[in-house]
Amino acid sequence: MDELTRREALAAAAALGAAPADDPPRPKQADRDFVIAAGMTEAEADCWGLTARAAGAFFALPKLHPTDEAEVAQAIHVIQNKLLARPTYRKYLELAKAGRK
Repeated sequence: MDELTRREALAAAAALGAAPADDPPRPKQADRDFVIAAGMTEAEADCWGLTARAAGAFFALPKLHPTDEAEVAQAIHVIQNKLLARPTYRKYLELAKAGRK
């Protein structure tokens, strides 16, 4: 089975524009399970899901400017990259602390 890229996920969320903006689609449980398995905490996984919901809600809005979608996609990617980096940084801090002993 092919894995869904972030770009494809954002495009899929944008395609769900028929949903009311006050009730954006919720991310699948599998996605939450995957990010937790990758080392995110429950709180980080919550943030990951909220970021996906925010992206879906934004892309469901009427288009006002031609660059909005690209700029918002880039902003979402910044948040996702920060979240994805947290497990690695935690591990680095743990190893650095252990190495100082």
